[in-house]
Amino acid sequence: MIFDLNNYFLNPYAAGYFLVGLIVAWEGIFVFSQDRKSLVNLSYMLCDITAGIWLTGVGMIYISKISNLSLFWARYYSFLGIIFVTPSVYFFSLRWRKLSGLDQDTDEKPVSKRLSKDAKKAIFNFFSAFLVYLFCISSDLFIQGMWEYPWGFYPKAGSLYFIFVIWFYLIMAVSIKNFFYVYLREKVPVKKKQTKLILIAFAIAFIGSIEFLPNYGFALYLFAFLPVLVFLSMIGYCVIRYKLMDIETVLHKTLAWFLTNLVLVIPFVLILYLAYPWYSRLGNVSFLSFLSSLGILFLFFIRAFHSRIDHFFQRRRYGLEEIANKFTEDLVHLKGAAQLSQRLKVVIKETLYSQKVDLFIYDAKKDKYISMGESDSNKQELAIEGAFLQWLTKGNIIVYKDMIEIDPFYLQVKDNLRQYFSSTDSVVVVPLVLGGELLGLINLGKKETYKRYTALDFHFLTVLKNQSAIAISNSLLYDNMEDQVKKRTKELIDTQKQLIRAEKMATVGTLAGGVAHEINNPLTAILTNVQFLLSSPESVDEESLQLMEEATKRCRTIVQKLMLYARKPSEPSQMQKINILDITNGVVKLLTYQLKQENIKIEVKTDAKDYSVVGNQDELEQVITNLILNAKDAIQKVKTEGVIEIVISSDSENVIIKIKDEGVGIPEKDLVKIFDPFFTTKDVGKGTGLGLSVCQSIVQKHQGSIEVESEQNKGATFIVILPKAEVER
Repeated sequence: MIFDLNNYFLNPYAAGYFLVGLIVAWEGIFVFSQDRKSLVNLSYMLCDITAGIWLTGVGMIYISKISNLSLFWARYYSFLGIIFVTPSVYFFSLRWRKLSGLDQDTDEKPVSKRLSKDAKKAIFNFFSAFLVYLFCISSDLFIQGMWEYPWGFYPKAGSLYFIFVIWFYLIMAVSIKNFFYVYLREKVPVKKKQTKLILIAFAIAFIGSIEFLPNYGFALYLFAFLPVLVFLSMIGYCVIRYKLMDIETVLHKTLAWFLTNLVLVIPFVLILYLAYPWYSRLGNVSFLSFLSSLGILFLFFIRAFHSRIDHFFQRRRYGLEEIANKFTEDLVHLKGAAQLSQRLKVVIKETLYSQKVDLFIYDAKKDKYISMGESDSNKQELAIEGAFLQWLTKGNIIVYKDMIEIDPFYLQVKDNLRQYFSSTDSVVVVPLVLGGELLGLINLGKKETYKRYTALDFHFLTVLKNQSAIAISNSLLYDNMEDQVKKRTKELIDTQKQLIRAEKMATVGTLAGGVAHEINNPLTAILTNVQFLLSSPESVDEESLQLMEEATKRCRTIVQKLMLYARKPSEPSQMQKINILDITNGVVKLLTYQLKQENIKIEVKTDAKDYSVVGNQDELEQVITNLILNAKDAIQKVKTEGVIEIVISSDSENVIIKIKDEGVGIPEKDLVKIFDPFFTTKDVGKGTGLGLSVCQSIVQKHQGSIEVESEQNKGATFIVILPKAEVER
């Protein structure tokens, strides 16, 4: 009888019950799906599900043609919803009272004991409802038959039905009392409005309980589904307007879900409708087989097409997810906070159509939040109070201006948020928090389309927010590392200059002895002639004066050469085109006398007169001087006299300077170490170990190279290779 469609008919009186019953059940499922861990959401879903069973059960009773069939739907289905709806409402009222936190301020028993007592009451109510249901389906004590009214069948009250009605109203009254208790004591305006609307909604839905009158023979069609419809509307208003039970919903998201499932169901509804003439003639077993086959086909259909249909109706969401994934991939290639901020602002502006997007990042030096992506002259500073800053960091949630007036979560900082949105001319603030620190803030202006920001927008911003916080932290580290590298590089350059200068002054000290000898001869000539003139003041010897003049000029030339060599190195910007041959000849003139005194000759061999390179004259002079003095020391270790040969040549790209000596040579094991700082083969106190290291540093700075060829006791040849001036480097 249950599955025989011939036993049912289209009864217009049942339409309202079916429609409202399905909607109220769907609303309960939707609320629970938003937070499956919340007992408040669970208890509310139970209220709606049981109400939906009651109303759709009444609809099934109305469309039944046979009294026994309507009795089945009344006893086993509709009465199930009626019995359990009040324990569910009571359970919801208890959870709502606990959610308010008001019991902590009462002078009653300790909160833990009171909650335990309330839990026992809720369990007792559900258990007693279960017992009543067992009596209902196993006896006629509650329902003993069916009335037949013009609008359809209706349950006939049994002998114990009146006791059930008293039990029903008693639990409902206690539930209303709990809501009223919260309403009277609630101090938060938004929560008070929520509780007031819930109280009124349940009170109106309670009016539908007069549906029991026809059970006693009162022939009244009472439209009991209408109070439930009002209840639905008020709860839906609370959900959307006051974020009831922490539910953020958007109508188009709900509509997309509804349309997705509607498209999936329509083909099977058509199959059932078109196949009715065929399966109406089937027996019960064949009909059940047909339904089972259709159900299996429906599951395969959902598996194959649900994702595609869902993608069609929610293509905006999938589009945002794709953009977010692309942004995450781009983060790998972004270096520095400036690049990141610019990319982030472009993505948000082009995706959400925000009129403006401002990004502020914390500057530790200024202890303020500074706008990014702007020129230095347009940078703005964001002043945030300490308490508000802590709230943003701790909350770490996206704040929407339209929500601060209706969401109790923002009550404590409502004034701060108003002031913040007003001063920044924004409507959305996205805090970027990582590791308990607020790295930055993103402020969004109104949309260019003048539409509201939706839940999809906030989901997109949440993805960007989490990724951006990590990326900004990394970029700040990158920027700081770059600054440190620049700082350390400058320090190394300065240190290198100091080493070059120190080595040069050490060389000057080495030259000082030779210069003293070189100046001594002309000074002796000057002194002798001066003494002669002083002894014979009457006579002026022109030849003596000429000798004095030549000797003085010679002294001046020697001192100038030494001072020129010892001058402070030039800055890199003063590098210019110079001739290596001129530099070599200048150094040789400076050292010739000193080396001559030590029986060392210098020979310069070259095929041309112009060996131009781009470089720093002072530094290249120092390289050649150090190599010549090293050659002299190497010769003196094994000989009392010798020759230093300097050969200058060139190829298509480079100028090559070879400085060869007849000295002790360099052991093979030391060849790889001679350019290391502080390595020296000289006796203790006669070398710093920095000469060759400084030479190598100078040559590499000129984009050249320095090499050595040597065999022990057969001398050494140092080869300096420098790019020609005309070669592009």
